[in-house]
Amino acid sequence: MAKAEAVRYGVGVVGANPERGWALAAHLPAVGAIDRLDVAAVATTRMETARASAERFGAAKAYADWRELVADPAVNIVAVCVKVAHHREIALGAIAAGKHVFCEWPLGIDAREAEEIRSAADKAGVTTMVGLQGRASPYLETVRGLVAEGAIGKLVSATLVSSLNNWGPRLPASEAYRTKKESGATGLTVPGGHSLDSFCHMLGAFCDLTALVTTQHPLCEIVETGEIMEVTAPDQVLVTGRLVNGAVATAHIKADMANPTGVRLEINGTDGDIVVTTRPPVGVSPVGIQRVELDVAIARRRKKPFEPVAVETADPRLPSDLAGPPYYTARLYLRLIDALDHGRAPTPSFADAVATHKLLEAIQAASDTGTRQSP
Repeated sequence: MAKAEAVRYGVGVVGANPERGWALAAHLPAVGAIDRLDVAAVATTRMETARASAERFGAAKAYADWRELVADPAVNIVAVCVKVAHHREIALGAIAAGKHVFCEWPLGIDAREAEEIRSAADKAGVTTMVGLQGRASPYLETVRGLVAEGAIGKLVSATLVSSLNNWGPRLPASEAYRTKKESGATGLTVPGGHSLDSFCHMLGAFCDLTALVTTQHPLCEIVETGEIMEVTAPDQVLVTGRLVNGAVATAHIKADMANPTGVRLEINGTDGDIVVTTRPPVGVSPVGIQRVELDVAIARRRKKPFEPVAVETADPRLPSDLAGPPYYTARLYLRLIDALDHGRAPTPSFADAVATHKLLEAIQAASDTGTRQSP
């Protein structure tokens, strides 16, 4: 009997600006790199840019209204790559149309919105994926495996520092919205959300915590105009608590550093330690733990110095030259395809996103009230 041909899936990308944005940086090249995916349609708010994007990435259709894209029968998966404030409306529209949805992180403005979207998807029976790329990082998968197999014994403590400069005192006009807490894209939700989701996925969830969420740069200069804007979005997040496995943990996300040093994660066990750091050179604008190349080293008890851990990053399902945001995003799309093929939930799904939203809200509540919180 002849083998059945693998199903192909058409992806409709909402927010497919041909000049800037996350769809351009990650989703469009990721979809183009996977044999079983086609860019079926793209949508922006203007037909001119939609057509330019369609021509560049070989999309069959271009729309100036996302509603037309989600109604297109050639679209099986809707990729939501717009500002956070619009995630809810587009995701719910796609779900109502019976489409599977890959929504970038954060899923919603807050946990309430995220839960609403997740509930709608569950009721509709569609498959969902959220853009928490750290869960598809081969470096973090390797670390998670080492901890799970007991390579350093019982987990005792962990300390994460993520030093970045994307929420500092100067921003381009296209990023000015990130100065406002209500945008949903802040130092807590974006670098904080990605970092803490990756941290907990590797090591275990927080069972209780204290926190400080603050804005250390209350004013921001817009690069092109010199306009000074008041900043209400937090740029520093400090969390200390205990994980469900009993380990103590600290995470400090510094999104506003003048001279950022990248990621440093120390994991301590009863029989050894693991250190994870951004691979040098760090550069002037390092990215967060979810999509950075990392060096992983391990030292078992009484054995020094630390020894490097080999991490296999080559993926035979992807082009060998695929790197950066498209690589990590493509690995999530591969998980989504596998889930669709076998009728199961992928990871990270909207349910995972809701859990991380709730963690962030517990962190904010701990900071606001000065009391210990349980996510």
